[in-house]
Amino acid sequence: MLALLFLCLGSGNNANGAERWEQVGKKAPAWELTDLAGKTQKLDGLKGKIIVLNFWTTWCPPCRAEIPDFMSLHEAYKDRNVVFIGVSLDTGLGPVKRYVRTQKLNYPVVMGNSQMVSDYGNFSGIPQTFVIDTEGRIHKQFQGVVQKKVIEQVILALSASSPKPSK
Repeated sequence: MLALLFLCLGSGNNANGAERWEQVGKKAPAWELTDLAGKTQKLDGLKGKIIVLNFWTTWCPPCRAEIPDFMSLHEAYKDRNVVFIGVSLDTGLGPVKRYVRTQKLNYPVVMGNSQMVSDYGNFSGIPQTFVIDTEGRIHKQFQGVVQKKVIEQVILALSASSPKPSK
């Protein structure tokens, strides 16, 4: 059970989320977490992909506000070496399963833990979004709601500089 206190962060005066630098350039910490079906998911299993890792909770309005944009971007880029992963920091599985089902989330959701939060910089505000490049390094970190166009620009820039996957 996650025993951390998080502050829900809107976009405030910065409608693009607050870009953070603490973790940028570092190798993304490895993780092994359980998805909503009870299966183990690992960061290593996503090697060579652009990963948008979003920490959120069902009770956080700013977190819920950006999910439709992530769903849209996931649909647009899922065949282009881009993966969206929702990391729920809720204390129970029930509310997360209900939310994912009722909102028809189309990307994977895993249950986060305090160790993962610590590994990713021990942040205290959510939503918190990390964009990880194909080399496994944190390329961008955003605190608060991130606009769709900002995430899309990052994806396009990384896609242009990434080696094309072999077929």
